[in-house]
Amino acid sequence: MEKLLSITLIIGFLAVDFLFFHDILKPGEHITIAQYLTGALSLLVFAVAAKTLATPSGKLPKNS
Repeated sequence: MEKLLSITLIIGFLAVDFLFFHDILKPGEHITIAQYLTGALSLLVFAVAAKTLATPSGKLPKNS
């Protein structure tokens, strides 16, 4: 179930990032704080989801 959630998060944030950032290359467009925050959050979600997908059990190891 965790792997399905990770895959869904990655696909969802890729879609959101595309919608927010596809206008960056247009002349005259300005990047907002919300777009920067979305990008930073996306990187964090990608990292956690990728780590979950990379672990054999699909669960993140707990710190002891």
